[in-house]
Amino acid sequence: MIYTFAEKIFKEGNRYFIKIPFNVWEECGQKGLIPVRVFIEGTGGCAFECRLVPKGEGNYYIPILKNIVNQIPCDDEINISFEIINGLSRINHDSPYSKENPIRKIDNIQAVTYPKDGYCGQICVAMLTGLSVDEVVDVMQAKAWQCSLSKLLETLDYYGISHSDKIIYTKGKEFVPPKCCIVNVKDGQISHLSLYYKGQYFDTKHIDFHDIIGYIEIVVE
Repeated sequence: MIYTFAEKIFKEGNRYFIKIPFNVWEECGQKGLIPVRVFIEGTGGCAFECRLVPKGEGNYYIPILKNIVNQIPCDDEINISFEIINGLSRINHDSPYSKENPIRKIDNIQAVTYPKDGYCGQICVAMLTGLSVDEVVDVMQAKAWQCSLSKLLETLDYYGISHSDKIIYTKGKEFVPPKCCIVNVKDGQISHLSLYYKGQYFDTKHIDFHDIIGYIEIVVE
């Protein structure tokens, strides 16, 4: 089913979004990080795949890449359509891995560092896969500050790494983390992704409960 509406693009932090003007849980009957194919009318028009960003209680945003924003007048309402799909194909459509045949069994984590800023998500995936950060960047197709949650999940799927289907929001409250998870941490005006495994945060930054927005569980032995 295709859902259509008119809305404006808005900026939040350093990212761009379109707010879906209805309750997605009620209208679409799905929750979590929902994969969709989006169609935007405008000069030339465009189509892309992404995961809807949950904002709580059935409210969702559509993330918009900057190169798409540059093609569209942001001050005007634009016609948007989207349909729910089974999964994103941008990264993982030709993967040699699967949940039954992952890149490796995650029974240990080796710490990884990277000399450049803005690669926290890619570093998390590198530690989970045992690959170099540069190898992950090539698959993710995301350089500094470009690792969105949707790209992170696509890349985990590419490598066959099992994970929860939705973000668990903790909003600064104390929680008991699972054996392994990727936490989303508030770091000033931006978010920072950090890998947690069996009681340890594999990060050069100090991670505090009060700064954690939520986490995605990674399924391990």
